Amino acid sequence: MTQTTLMMDTATAEEAASGLERVWWLLLADGVLSLIIGFLVLSWKEQTLYVLAYFLGAWLLVVGVFQLVSGVRAMRTRWPYALMGLVAIGAGIATLVWPHITLYVIATILGWTLLIWGILDIVGSFLAREVPHWWLGIIKGLVLVALGVWAIRHPSHALTVLITVLGITAVVWGGIEFVAAFYARHARSKLKRALAEAG
Repeated sequence: MTQTTLMMDTATAEEAASGLERVWWLLLADGVLSLIIGFLVLSWKEQTLYVLAYFLGAWLLVVGVFQLVSGVRAMRTRWPYALMGLVAIGAGIATLVWPHITLYVIATILGWTLLIWGILDIVGSFLAREVPHWWLGIIKGLVLVALGVWAIRHPSHALTVLITVLGITAVVWGGIEFVAAFYARHARSKLKRALAEAG
C-alpha cells in the first residue's frame, strides 16, 4: 500500500469517526427509548390490537426520525440510514392512520419493515468497514432480517408473532444502539489508538 493510499484511507476513516461522534447522543436516545418500549410491549402481551398498533406506530415513527436525522448528519454512510428512516416513518404513519387493519396486515408490514431495515443495516455497515466495531451493524442487520422473515412466514399467528417480534426487536435494537453510542462517542480517539497500534 502506497503512502498516498494510506493517507486517503486514514482521512476517510477520520471523516467517518467524526460523523459518528456527531450522532452518538442520537444513538443513545434511540437505544434507551427502544429498550423501554421493548420491555413494555413484552410485559403487556394481553393488551388490545389498538394499543399494540399505536405502540408499533409510535415506535416506528420515533426510530425512523432518529435514523433519518443520523443518516443526514453522518457524512460517510448517510443514504442507507436515511432510507431506513423513511421506511420506518412510512410504516409508522400507515399503522397509526389505519389501526383497525387486521393483525395479518400489521404483521406483514412489520415483517417487511424489519427485513428492509436489516438489509440496509448490513449494507451500511459494509460501507463503513473502516470504522471500529463496524460488525455490530451486521449483527443487528442479521437479527432484523431473521425476525422479519419470521413475521412474514407466520402471519396466521399474527398476535403472538407481532408482540414477540416487536418486543424482542426493540430490546435487541436498543441494546445494540446503546453500546454503539458509547463507541461512537469516542470514535476518533479509538481510531487514533488503533492506527497507532497498527503503525
